[in-house]
Amino acid sequence: MDVKWTSEQKKVIDLRDRDILVSAAAGSGKTAVLVERIVNRICVDNPPVDIDRMLVVTFTKAAAAEMRERVSRAIDSLKEQKPDDENLQRQSTLVHNALITTIDSFCLFVVQNNFAQLNLDPDFRIGDQAELKLMLKDALAQVFEDNYAREDNEAFINLIDTYSKGRNDSAVRQMVEDIYYKAGSSSWPRKWMNSLLRLYDIKSAKQLEDSEIIKEIVDYSRVLLEEDVQELTMAKDLASATPGLEKYALTLSEDIALFDGMADVTGYVGMQEFLNKISFGRIAVIRKFDGDEKKKERVKSMRDAAKKKVDGIKQKYFGMSIELMYEQLESQRPFVKELIRLSLEFYDAMEAVKTRKRVFDFSDIEHFALRILVDEQTLKPTETAREFSKHFEEIMIDEYQDSNQVQEDILTAISREHQGAGNMFMVGDVKQSIYRFRMARPELFMEKYNTYTSDDSAHQRIDLHKNFRSRNEVLDFTNDIFYKIMAADLGNVQYDDDAALYPGASYPEETMRPELLLVDYKDEDLSEIIEDEDGDKVQIEALLIANRIRSLMENGMVTDKKTGQLRAVQYRDIVILSRSVATWGNTVAAVLKDCDIPAHVESNTGYFSSYEIQVILSMLRILDNPLQDIPMAAVLASPIVGMDDEELAQIRSAFKGVSFAQAALSAMAGENGYEDEKLKAFALVFERLRGAVADTPIHELLYMMLDETGFYRYASAMPAGKRRRQNIDMLIEMAAAYEKTSYKGLFHFVRYIDIQQKYEIDYGEADTAGENDDVVRIMTIHKSKGLEFPVVFVSGLGKGFNTQDTKSDLVIHEKLGLGLVEKTKSPRTKRPSLIRNEIESRIKRENLGEELRVLYVALTRAKEKIILTGGLSNAQKSFEKYRGNVNANQPISFGQREGAGCYLDWIIPAMLSYPDKYTVSTVDATEFAARTAMDMAANDISKAQLIGHISAADETKAKELAEEFDFEYAYASDITKKSKYSVSELKHDSMVEKYDSTEREAERPKFLLEEKETYVPDFARDDEAGGASNESKEPKNAAGVNHGALRGTAVHRVMECLDFKSLCDIDTKDHVAVSAFVKKSMDEMLKKGLITDDMYRLTRPKLIEQFISSDVAARMAQADKRGDLYKEKPFVMDYEGVLVQGIIDVFWLENDKIVLLDYKTDRVNAAKELIDRYSTQLKLYADALGRIFSIDGKSIQADERLIYSFRLQQTIVTCREYKK
Repeated sequence: MDVKWTSEQKKVIDLRDRDILVSAAAGSGKTAVLVERIVNRICVDNPPVDIDRMLVVTFTKAAAAEMRERVSRAIDSLKEQKPDDENLQRQSTLVHNALITTIDSFCLFVVQNNFAQLNLDPDFRIGDQAELKLMLKDALAQVFEDNYAREDNEAFINLIDTYSKGRNDSAVRQMVEDIYYKAGSSSWPRKWMNSLLRLYDIKSAKQLEDSEIIKEIVDYSRVLLEEDVQELTMAKDLASATPGLEKYALTLSEDIALFDGMADVTGYVGMQEFLNKISFGRIAVIRKFDGDEKKKERVKSMRDAAKKKVDGIKQKYFGMSIELMYEQLESQRPFVKELIRLSLEFYDAMEAVKTRKRVFDFSDIEHFALRILVDEQTLKPTETAREFSKHFEEIMIDEYQDSNQVQEDILTAISREHQGAGNMFMVGDVKQSIYRFRMARPELFMEKYNTYTSDDSAHQRIDLHKNFRSRNEVLDFTNDIFYKIMAADLGNVQYDDDAALYPGASYPEETMRPELLLVDYKDEDLSEIIEDEDGDKVQIEALLIANRIRSLMENGMVTDKKTGQLRAVQYRDIVILSRSVATWGNTVAAVLKDCDIPAHVESNTGYFSSYEIQVILSMLRILDNPLQDIPMAAVLASPIVGMDDEELAQIRSAFKGVSFAQAALSAMAGENGYEDEKLKAFALVFERLRGAVADTPIHELLYMMLDETGFYRYASAMPAGKRRRQNIDMLIEMAAAYEKTSYKGLFHFVRYIDIQQKYEIDYGEADTAGENDDVVRIMTIHKSKGLEFPVVFVSGLGKGFNTQDTKSDLVIHEKLGLGLVEKTKSPRTKRPSLIRNEIESRIKRENLGEELRVLYVALTRAKEKIILTGGLSNAQKSFEKYRGNVNANQPISFGQREGAGCYLDWIIPAMLSYPDKYTVSTVDATEFAARTAMDMAANDISKAQLIGHISAADETKAKELAEEFDFEYAYASDITKKSKYSVSELKHDSMVEKYDSTEREAERPKFLLEEKETYVPDFARDDEAGGASNESKEPKNAAGVNHGALRGTAVHRVMECLDFKSLCDIDTKDHVAVSAFVKKSMDEMLKKGLITDDMYRLTRPKLIEQFISSDVAARMAQADKRGDLYKEKPFVMDYEGVLVQGIIDVFWLENDKIVLLDYKTDRVNAAKELIDRYSTQLKLYADALGRIFSIDGKSIQADERLIYSFRLQQTIVTCREYKK
């Protein structure tokens, strides 16, 4: 059957040799038109184009697969009509290799075929989100550690001290992370980061006044003030038309006169002076008024709102002079400069880590593709891009409104634009651009929308208005709402007749009026329902939805897809859409199920909080580190062990004075005669599994654990067993995926899972509901995009918009730059910055534009019936503030649209703009469904019992219990312990503890001062004592490692390779002989490959010579001659319940005692610093050696512990105890 195309659709299919932008309204059949155009190009055009000479870019893999399938089917259909057509046979073969793909896949294709241009290892892979987040956190921590250790770090420390919150630097780290992510949406991230300083490089107050950002503030304020005049004029007209309010009308005329001359105001200073002159007088007093009180109050409230708006503008933007603003900008410049420096350093560090590990994300791949296709200096297409350009006859981009700047630059580079020929075909709907959080830029679509012409031209725009999805009532309602709330100033699009939806579908006659169901939480008639639901607003709204679904099931009708005739509504016809379903969805689903309505939440959350996953993760945590109370208690109480509360309490009481986890381990070991069969059985399993941790892949460890404990079978037998089993299978798949990442081991797997939970990289519980199951679906509006449903509930409309991205001290806008709150550290003050205020306002307006588009997507999902639901905390107050605009083709005021805090703040005023068409009111108590009687009765009984228990409670006992609950856990620090530590970590941790226990926040721990050196000018340096090179200024090497750290490693390696017994043959007090010996030894080490060129260069021979001349070297030479000298010996030992590992620099046996020596290259000024810093480390080494050499009852101890400081050139005794 031939499809009948509209004239606009025909144009889209047939026009050639130009750039085409198709603005396709919701439900306008754009995919069908796109497929038809492709088929015509490859099968009908003369000459036809091979399909592999076309690039078709879609937004998702599913969309790409569907389009390939549809094109393939169309070719097969034509082949049936013309079986001998050679071109059709050729296209049928080529379609499987055609580039019908996502932009990510195309970029990957470009990089894989041109990796050599970037010196990129072709063996790279795409990392998963959690692995990349772990890499990011580790790289960020390293960058901050390096900056703490730097000598010239005054600006860095100043930034940390000023902008950190509490006792850590996480707030500043978050700022760097935010800048890094934002940079990823820019085509040239480093250039963009450097450009952020431009705003702060303004040289004078006059230059600031002429800047774009200040001009924006003035223009924005003018718009709001003009609306103020309109509001006051409407109030005056209402007062004039109301008998008895003539005095009000006079006052309002005076108010309006205050704004005279506003059109002539120019510049910031001019607007500031104008605003300062505006001073509203007191409103006239009307003592006797017999007219309409509501109108009187309305006039007063309109005037108050206008006054409030003027005061708000003054306070937010004009509270300080331009000179003061310039001073503020100057004071913030060093902080912004340091933030940008840090961000660039982190960007480079992250790139180095990714390159080293050969792990990238799709943003990296896009940027690699851009660097291959565009020259960064000239910004012109490269030779590779020109090759692609020759190859592709046409570039087709679906969902163009969701493109970002990088993707735009890539596709433009391979188009024929630079040859003056148009071959780009872009289709989308800017009103459905809802991926701003993924850095989509709807502005790209709008730039073309506003510059392309609808007439025949090289850059042509075609609008597809007709909607083939929805009933007239749905389209009328959507148009009515959006005529009033979407305009160019908010939402990017002027919603006019060109943007409106026009009916193209036919449905059987049936009244399907859109509905708005509003709950007033202050309604006294609803108090009983509100009380029953414990005031939970989501549950109350869910009961309202449940009641409406019930009535739909009883008498609602929809059109059958197959027959085209009306039939009764089924649950599968209904969807409930909400902005977010994180907690909301599960609550609604639970209420619907209580009302006997089957419901299914389609979400990406809930996986990690499911019972079976929680139990398995707790088990993994204690296998990694058993000294964790909560995971240990969770496992013991789970079906794996099966202990009840009383048995857990017995363990607690049997081993007092230790943590619960330690008590459990003691009980499992049967200490103090403790016997429990369950624990004994679990102890055997636990020891077997713990023994396997070190060398077993995580997915295999999971299989072992599930098999040994029988937990997989138990979970399968629980209610919803199929879903639980699928959840566990997903965890095993996740573990197998983790094994392919650059991280290894159980400790990092637990971190990997933690990071997924923290950043909500959740998978959603395994989905057991099929497409055709008869259930009500609950999903986010984003998830519903591209789908359609006969009956759509759009719910949670009273919930406030998420404004988190404008709450922090730092706000970032890709064009305006950075805005920082002004802070000082001494005294600690905080003051809003005008630049930040404007950037925040711009971000807020763009976010509101996005919310408008999200609402548009929600309303256009409905085929036949649309029902909106939401709650108001006080309906009466809300209705007083809402203003409609009855004038056709005019939206409600900008101030009202911009001031919206939730969707109802737009929907209600829009509906009030059509008083003859829509009524807005709240629902009464009869509109709420009751939960099933059994469920309510069960709840009531438990509540009654609880009240009875409370009233009969023993006061003394209650007091004792209160004291118990006030108990502070003594072993909280054990929770974060790992199962294995290096000695350096223990030393580092002890420094942190020492630091954290100090009272003064600004005091820096000693470990941050490691490798420090006081700057000494060249002329004052003592080459003999301090070294001949200016280390404080040493650059980092390519890998970002400080040369000081590399020098330490080099010295250690030389000392390890030095032949000490040869020292017995020379006079170590003869400088010439010692110097010759060191030179010869190091030359031989280099020749044999024992040290690298860098190590040779970094090791200063004088330092080694000084050591060889020391007494301790002579002792080592004698020990080496006897065969009693040991160098660089690793060890692992048990220390207070955890494994400690380390490497001992050197030790020797002397007179049946062990002498322990540690080399140090730290930059210190006194021996005491090294003793304070390293005595713990040496004690651990001594303990390890004591255990190794104590055999057959004979004890040999490392009683003499020495440090040799190459910096101080002296041997330091940390301990010398000769026990008899």
